[in-house]
Amino acid sequence: MSIVLLNYNRPQFLQQALTSLLTQSYKNLQITVVDNPSPSSPDVKNIVGKYPNVRVIWNDHNLGYTGGMNRGIEQANGDYLFLTEDDIVLENDCISRLVDYMEGNSTAADLIAPMMYNKTAGTLRCAGGGFELGGVYRFEIYGAGEEDTGQYQEAFDVGYIAGAAMFAHRDFWQSYKGFREEYFMYGEDIELCARVNKRGQRIAVLPQAMVYQFEPLEKSVSLDIQFHKIKNFFSIYLLHAPARVLPIFVVRYVLLNGMRTLAGQGGMPRRTFFRGLWWAVCKSPSLIRERLSQPLDSSKNSSSGPVEVMSPSPSPLSVNSSRR
Repeated sequence: MSIVLLNYNRPQFLQQALTSLLTQSYKNLQITVVDNPSPSSPDVKNIVGKYPNVRVIWNDHNLGYTGGMNRGIEQANGDYLFLTEDDIVLENDCISRLVDYMEGNSTAADLIAPMMYNKTAGTLRCAGGGFELGGVYRFEIYGAGEEDTGQYQEAFDVGYIAGAAMFAHRDFWQSYKGFREEYFMYGEDIELCARVNKRGQRIAVLPQAMVYQFEPLEKSVSLDIQFHKIKNFFSIYLLHAPARVLPIFVVRYVLLNGMRTLAGQGGMPRRTFFRGLWWAVCKSPSLIRERLSQPLDSSKNSSSGPVEVMSPSPSPLSVNSSRR
């Protein structure tokens, strides 16, 4: 059983995250920390140096969520692989619950997530979710902000789980070749779930397996993050949206948002929006070729649960997350 923990510039959380992994009731664990270099990397080195059984991958430069996780996936050799981050603390039986569910259930889903809670507030953070790539982008995180009153009892299928905590067989990750590295961060978990849905494989949340995520610190969103959000949003539609909605998508999210941005009404600097759009335009030939090589089954493109309409905006992938 392998665990990949992605770290970037949060040593204040890393110690608790590592402790929760090292005290798991499931003992046969190969733990790998992947460090995307940051000003805090020397502190990270001091922390992980206390645990000689923890492997570390020191990246030469920041590979983002996608590249960092992919380096860890490539090095994992356990039968199962759990992906987590430096701000995630696991209940001590979390891994055992996930493994027992997978091995004891002949109808287990292919990609599984634990129930995620807010570390400080104790409220639900993510019980999976659903999305729909229609004329209006729809996305919902189930249970966000709710008190846990036992509303989730048994494992249940969803259309989406957050990249901060994912569990599957190692051959699952190898078959998908991990995440799309050009995404860097934001939207990569939605894109992966879209591929899983298209293949007809199942995604589920196991309420009995629990993790806690530190609430993100309030900070301004950088222009680079906004750039990744908008380029990845365009890419997801080009790859996975039903062909019939693409003209509506172009009008709503490209033309209308482009005009709003030019008029200073889009909430995003013009250069950032059009930089993201230009990236998608340059990538569109290869994205469309990839799309045509794997025809879309639109019936698999959203979860069976309810979804809420997100108002069209230049950054529609703004979701409740603590990603860097």
